[in-house]
Amino acid sequence: MPIRVRLAALAALGALVLSSLGAVLFVDQLRGHLHTSVDSSLRVRAEALVQNVGDAAGGINFQDSGSTALLNEKEAIAQIVAPDGRVAETSQAAGAALVISPGTLHAAAIKTVYAEGHIPRDSHSVRFLATPVTRSDGRWIVVVGSSLASADDAVARVRTGLAIGVAIVTLASAIGAWLLSTLALRPVERMRRQAATISERDADTRLAVPTTHDEIAQLGVTMNALLGRLQNALVQQRAFVADASHELRTPLAILRTELELAAHPGRDIVELRRAIANAGDETDRLVGLAEELLFLARHDEDRTRDARELQPLRPLLERTADRARRNAQGRGADVSVLLDAPTDLAAGVVADDLSRAVENMLDNAIRHAPPASCVRLDARRDSHGIVISVSDHGPGFPFDFLSHAFERFRRADSGRASDDGGTGLGLAIVRAVARGHGGDAEARNLDGGGAQVAIRLPAD
Repeated sequence: MPIRVRLAALAALGALVLSSLGAVLFVDQLRGHLHTSVDSSLRVRAEALVQNVGDAAGGINFQDSGSTALLNEKEAIAQIVAPDGRVAETSQAAGAALVISPGTLHAAAIKTVYAEGHIPRDSHSVRFLATPVTRSDGRWIVVVGSSLASADDAVARVRTGLAIGVAIVTLASAIGAWLLSTLALRPVERMRRQAATISERDADTRLAVPTTHDEIAQLGVTMNALLGRLQNALVQQRAFVADASHELRTPLAILRTELELAAHPGRDIVELRRAIANAGDETDRLVGLAEELLFLARHDEDRTRDARELQPLRPLLERTADRARRNAQGRGADVSVLLDAPTDLAAGVVADDLSRAVENMLDNAIRHAPPASCVRLDARRDSHGIVISVSDHGPGFPFDFLSHAFERFRRADSGRASDDGGTGLGLAIVRAVARGHGGDAEARNLDGGGAQVAIRLPAD
């Protein structure tokens, strides 16, 4: 259901409830005021009859139709009830029967009471006042009444007018809410139409943000920021695919060439073995590249937060450092690895992922370290958390490369050659692991020469 329809319905419902409640209260107050006015008139009439009845202690003939009569035929509803309960005098409008209930009559013998009832000659309710009069021959009851026809008619007219008013207010509220919501949502609709026209090729397109500086303008700013992040991610994805294609094309081309040469007639056994060895090297390179790509893809989808386990870091770092030493010796690198980490240092980590990241840091340092030098692997706790760093004494990072060191397929050299065995994904994996643990990675050049890559893990 559209927002405009919901807002209009809510506004109409609210107006209906509030105006109906106000109308009910107003009618109740009006009825109360009209009854108060009727009661005042009844008291005036009752006082006159009470005076006359009280003065008739000598025995006035209640049936006297002359000037001494207490009631005349044109009097409004009125009765005088004797102490024995019979109607001693009544007006023509009241009739011969007692107009009030026995309960009301009994209460009126003690104090003045008000009651409502009916008489045969009036279809409307009648308001009665019954008050006692003490005489020497007993306690008489004076009853006066007034039809509520005028009050009921007035209340009915007001109720009809209020019902019409409530309907008008409800309809006006619905229309007003519809128009206001339409006006308020017009910028949203405009941004929606603009967003619908944006495609993945529109790298710099943004939504037109209204100048109202309100919540809708903030929504536009937020949407533009989201578009920027999505378009930046799309650009990075396209660059990643292009770089991956380039990285895969070179070893595949070499592999194809070696296989074609191996299949060429007339080649001796030495050449065949060399071709097969070269093909095996390129296959290993392809396998390594595929594994690194799969690792990064997994970390893009999963931050590994739920897989962490609290464990001591020094044994993990020792195993990683030993593996890095063996790899360096296998490549003929004359570089040693020195580990410095306290034995009581522990953290919640994914052991395999952290070991892989540290191993990449060590391999990167060993490839660029000068012969007979030492690569340091340090782990410590500071005020911000745990820092695991790898330092070397090599040439360091080029200055313009530092800000791109952790980008995928980014190498410090200007070319795309991979003679050093790297794929350009090692530091990208380091940063992916660090962020997967809630931390980050950083790279810098040391003051005395060399470079340092560090993983910072959160304190918890």
